[in-house]
Amino acid sequence: MSFLYRTGELILLNIVFLITCIPVVTIGSALTSFYYATIKSIRRERGAPIQEYFSSMKRTMKKGILLVLELAVWFGLLYIGRRYSQVNERSHMVVIYNVLMLISAAVAVYVFPVLSRFEMKLTNCWKLAFLMCIRFFPYTIVIMAGTAGIAWLQFYVLPMPCILFIPGLWCLVITFMMEQALLAYMPKPEEGQEDAWYYDTGKTDQENGEKRKMKTDSRSESTTI
Repeated sequence: MSFLYRTGELILLNIVFLITCIPVVTIGSALTSFYYATIKSIRRERGAPIQEYFSSMKRTMKKGILLVLELAVWFGLLYIGRRYSQVNERSHMVVIYNVLMLISAAVAVYVFPVLSRFEMKLTNCWKLAFLMCIRFFPYTIVIMAGTAGIAWLQFYVLPMPCILFIPGLWCLVITFMMEQALLAYMPKPEEGQEDAWYYDTGKTDQENGEKRKMKTDSRSESTTI
């Protein structure tokens, strides 16, 4: 029953994500919130997915729009440069532009999860995403290849209704790799932060509640002695 309940929540979250992507400029904040709600509510079972999703949307809307605009301008310039080089038969420049596009796409894989987790300027988001892209290169390859493969399957093989749950399922899979990268750049938890969901390793609210209760009982016993 718990599995069915979480599956239903993931499908509903997936639908909300698709709807909020319609304005296009909101795609950045939608991706950020999709990851945030998936890891926090679906995997870590903290809070309601839709509530957490819109809470993140409200918090990251401005930066998310700016990220999308920056990506659009950057990829637009790369495409124009590549097209110009192709028309003028400059094959070496075409290769360079292809490499730049791949690197840019690899960095973009990390920038939205970074935005979902850290409060920092956009320039620092890009820097951290670039470092993560290099340091966790195997994850980068898997995520990029998997995303491209699933997109191809969705539009050419799978029936269209599958889009109602495929992105959410893939986002859930990505969290298992992405969290390893994010945790590597998070500061060590201070006293009292050990049970925070972003330092959690997958415990549920009930398990963490029992853990907190044990700590409280332990302190009470120490005081009594």
